Amino acid sequence: MEVELPTDYDVIVVGTGLVECIVAAASARIGKKVLHIDRNDYYGGQWASFTLQGMEQWVADITTTKEETESIGTEKCIFGDGERVLPTCDPGRTYSNVKQKWYIEKVIKPEVATKETLPEVPCGEGEEEAVKPEHEKSEEIKVEDLNEEKVEESQVNSEAADQEGMVAETTTEELCSEKQGTLTPPVEVKEKQPWSQESMMKVSRKFNLDLAPKLLFSRGSLVELLISSNVARYAEFKCITRVLTWISCEDKGELVVVPCSRSDVFTTESLSLIEKRLLMKLLEFCHSYDKNPEQVVEFADKTFTEFLKSRRQTSNLIHFVTESIAMVDGNVPCSEGLEKTKLFLTSLGRYGTTPFLFSMYGCGELPQAFCRLCAVFEGTYVLRRPVSSIILSENNSCVGLFSEGERFKCSHLVMDAFYAPNQYISSSPDSRQKSISRGIFIVDRSILSNEKEQLTLLRFPAKENNGKPVTVIEVGFGAGVCPKDLFCVHMTCEGCDAEDDLKVVAQSLFAKDEESSSKPKLLWSLYFNQMDISNVDLKQDTPENIYFCSGPDALLDYDSAISQARTLFTRMFPEEEFLPRAPDPDEIVFDNAGAEPKQGDNFSSEESTSDKKIEAEVENKTDEEILEAVPVDSSKKEEGANPENSGIQDAGSDSL
Repeated sequence: MEVELPTDYDVIVVGTGLVECIVAAASARIGKKVLHIDRNDYYGGQWASFTLQGMEQWVADITTTKEETESIGTEKCIFGDGERVLPTCDPGRTYSNVKQKWYIEKVIKPEVATKETLPEVPCGEGEEEAVKPEHEKSEEIKVEDLNEEKVEESQVNSEAADQEGMVAETTTEELCSEKQGTLTPPVEVKEKQPWSQESMMKVSRKFNLDLAPKLLFSRGSLVELLISSNVARYAEFKCITRVLTWISCEDKGELVVVPCSRSDVFTTESLSLIEKRLLMKLLEFCHSYDKNPEQVVEFADKTFTEFLKSRRQTSNLIHFVTESIAMVDGNVPCSEGLEKTKLFLTSLGRYGTTPFLFSMYGCGELPQAFCRLCAVFEGTYVLRRPVSSIILSENNSCVGLFSEGERFKCSHLVMDAFYAPNQYISSSPDSRQKSISRGIFIVDRSILSNEKEQLTLLRFPAKENNGKPVTVIEVGFGAGVCPKDLFCVHMTCEGCDAEDDLKVVAQSLFAKDEESSSKPKLLWSLYFNQMDISNVDLKQDTPENIYFCSGPDALLDYDSAISQARTLFTRMFPEEEFLPRAPDPDEIVFDNAGAEPKQGDNFSSEESTSDKKIEAEVENKTDEEILEAVPVDSSKKEEGANPENSGIQDAGSDSL
């Protein structure tokens, strides 16, 4: 049964992307009446995470041609003088070049399964049981050897049996050895059944595939916001366990672990002793470079690479610092490179051995965490409800919107920019020029095998055939993203054609078709491009009380999203605090809390003098005398109420 919604709100938020969710939570936190509405049946918008089946459905929805939303049912609504309606757009227009591909069979062929089963081993006439492989025997022996009590018991039992004259039964292995003279050679172990499309779809719910994979710096703005607002209790995180880089060697290359901490620098084998000392001195300086500004004044108009060379850094060290620590192009200004390096170094050691955190169960959990906070403070959520149009008044300010023929009023409208009417987004000349290339890959092993499962960050450097650096994030079962023994690899870079932009990196990291190597084998892939309008001025030619939110950018962290949410909230409510700390459940104070307890309200063993007097008087009176002493409301007598029962209940409630 549909619930009738109120129609007047302080803030209406359209779309459940990260920025929109933060603004909604911040507005509800200060007591504003918030309606959060989305046409999708999932949270996150462009920041969402999907199961494997959900991702296939998303691909089908995106690739289906959709017309612009019409103003459905607006003829039933009442318009004020001078009001006009602008139709909204389909947010799916942000995506292009969507290509999904399977690299495995739909169903495992029966002949493949029969080849992998263990054949029967003949043991002689009348014998049908196969001989166990030697490695299985050895494992059983090892297990029995570890249990000394079992060994002693078997020895005692066998001795007792011999004493009683009992003959032990001959085992199958002994019969075979007697009849054939020698045992059949050990049989190969049955290998794991290969993955098929059918088997992967059966565990679809174990996948959490991100549309916009990102990491959190341990001392970045999002972590600080999660802590200060107490939203961190709604999310879980895993620390990235290693940072890799790609070292090119002639036509080939290899993955190398980047030394992040002090101990890593001294234990790594990829640097010489002299390079270790030079790198340590550089990192110590960058960690507190702002305390010695005179040492960097001369590099104010120089590049970061020039600064590194002045510090006697070798080409190998420059590669490590620019590609994997600062993660910037070497030609950026020196100040930017130093700032990025310091952020990396100050985030080290706070939660793990690297500066980065990954959201458990996918990055789509973060928008939902802020939605939970908004709901706690009486925000209203409605999914699967499209917004057909927005309503503008005569003075060009937004007064509300239409959704399924119903009108909702608001003082402020926050909206995903891709829901916005065409005239607002297309008014910026460069709104469609910037694009992000993304790739999602499911593989059967890690890009760099290790004894334990690793959460990996790799920044693949720009090469001749790959004009832009590619950010690679690999996560697996431990992060709640994939079934066990599978890994999800995300690739992101700036570009126009995702498949072409990421081709070099995919060929370098993954095995080619039918290639037997240590590289991971591709099972499934998805390429797509996403519009990036994070650098576009969305206030241009826009009504003052409409606030557009850009989607994800190509950067690794969430800093730009947090900055944008804070800016929008300040424009809406300049006098209010942005996301003050939400109380824990045990800190919530109710209306009657804090009242001083009256005498006799508790069961304290210490009795007052007046209590003792009352008890003494009660002991000396009969039941009839006690009932007569209880005051009874005269109105109850007139209504026919029983004075005795009424008095007993009141007296009983006071005593309890």
